[in-house]
Amino acid sequence: MFVFLSYPLNPADLGWPGGPEFKTEPTAICGVNGNAYNTSLVHLPNHFGTHFDAPKHFNNNGPSMVELPIDYFVYKQSEILLVNIPKGPKEGIAAEDLKPYEDQIKRVKLLLIRTGFDKYKFAEPALYVNEGPYLHPDCCKYMVETFDKLLCVGLDFLSVGTPANDLAAASHQWLLGVHTKKFITAIEDMPMSPLDNKKIISVTLGPLRIEGIDSAQLSIMAEVAE
Repeated sequence: MFVFLSYPLNPADLGWPGGPEFKTEPTAICGVNGNAYNTSLVHLPNHFGTHFDAPKHFNNNGPSMVELPIDYFVYKQSEILLVNIPKGPKEGIAAEDLKPYEDQIKRVKLLLIRTGFDKYKFAEPALYVNEGPYLHPDCCKYMVETFDKLLCVGLDFLSVGTPANDLAAASHQWLLGVHTKKFITAIEDMPMSPLDNKKIISVTLGPLRIEGIDSAQLSIMAEVAE
């Protein structure tokens, strides 16, 4: 069976505080003013909702979304590891949280970190957006220095960083290759509750490929064992 691991894009949802808003507006409505069709204009910030941080987001020398090879978007079972690291509001993921899984992470290309914080996405949206978990800069440094095969990390919270502290830029810079030739891309705001405890067979990231921008939204589909 297949499950979605990306949220539907909804203008009612919250994004990074102070960031541009997501808006839609109809430009034609079927049956109105002689129109035979429906169509809309979409104003979509490229870091809203479930999206992919390519290196270009913080690294001017790194590749943008469309410059990354397809290997960054398709993963099979042996290349995927899901780890459960419960975290609450404002709690950081440290290198020590990943070290128990170090040998396993060294063998995969996609690491999914499930904190359980996605339960607040709709139940307490202000908490989810303003006080979420985050990757500590030292954890990001550890990841790029330790995991040669790792291409991408998926997070079930708003962002690599959190508005609750001033570490977001440093975390992104380490992860996205500002300080080293190695970079690890990131999936932010990714629901993982649909996975439950099912065995993951594959994960496909369907990127919105737009020339000239650093990063973009994803439609993520996972095949899981029933």
